Amino acid sequence: MPRIEQEAQLGDTREDGSQILLPEVEVTIKNVATDVEYDDDDAAAADVANPNTATTDADISRNVAIRVLKGIGAEGGAG
Repeated sequence: MPRIEQEAQLGDTREDGSQILLPEVEVTIKNVATDVEYDDDDAAAADVANPNTATTDADISRNVAIRVLKGIGAEGGAG
């Protein structure tokens, strides 16, 4: 199941007064051989370490989706 590692939020203020917008970061960790999704990195590492499974580091896929905010209200932009 994908999980949010960082919520979208306002960060610091630049010297010009504009706000830094931090993106939402969603992570999915999956075993590509068995198609099983893990809750977190620790669960994937435990599967790799488990001598009763054939799972190796090469079987683990960590996909990261980053959703960038356009701005707050009518403000925002690249910079």
